[in-house]
Amino acid sequence: MSAIAVLRQTMWSGWTDLRTVYTPTTWAFGWMVRVLCQVVFYTTLGTLLGDAERTRYLLVGAAVFIAVNETMMASASTTWERMSGTLSLLAAAPSGMVLVLGARSWFWVPSGTLSASIAFLALAPAFDLALGFGQACAAVALIFATALTNYAVGLACGTLSLRFHKARNVFSNITLLFMTAFGGVMVPASYWPAGLRHLMEAFPAVHGLEAIRLMLDEDAPAAVLAEAGLACATAAGWLMLAGLSLWWFQANARRTGSIDFGD
Repeated sequence: MSAIAVLRQTMWSGWTDLRTVYTPTTWAFGWMVRVLCQVVFYTTLGTLLGDAERTRYLLVGAAVFIAVNETMMASASTTWERMSGTLSLLAAAPSGMVLVLGARSWFWVPSGTLSASIAFLALAPAFDLALGFGQACAAVALIFATALTNYAVGLACGTLSLRFHKARNVFSNITLLFMTAFGGVMVPASYWPAGLRHLMEAFPAVHGLEAIRLMLDEDAPAAVLAEAGLACATAAGWLMLAGLSLWWFQANARRTGSIDFGD
């Protein structure tokens, strides 16, 4: 079977999983209500401080990181094949598991983009953030880029989850909390020591968020594109790490017969 055929069937399987995770009703009245309340909660902190600039900062950070939150769910969904008992079959298949598991959780990217975009565009007027049509379109495009590049981080966490699948949510939650605390989401990155700021530059979502902030501040397009480029470059490193980890896991599993069925 060709790589394109494998990707097509894997992506269709992922789409089926998304329809299992969410129905239109649970997505609209469950997930999105939670998302909007979460963004409003954090943004209101700026309002209570009476600082319009702080309010805007919190709104952008809280809304954009909804996309990051969803793509980190790839850590858990990467283990679904193991829980369903098909991981050993993927390890034995000629196509291997790297290509399949690499695209296994792709659906979190459009889902996260849609959730974050709705939250940002719907709540911006409520907190006095005026967006032109061009800015709105650019924001959605950059949110998609942020979700797409951060998917590589979620996938890398997922490769660890395959080895320690009972802690599949721990890896993603710790990484997400680390990015949220030190990545300029709620607190400007300049507040933290230089060493910590340099460490955070390894995360694509940090650059994606900064690109959105620069775009909204009407900085030069070159600066926005530079941050977007850094997001792609760091994502390539995380994707390589995830691919190598999956390859090693598959090779070790074939050699030792160590893949379990389910939990």
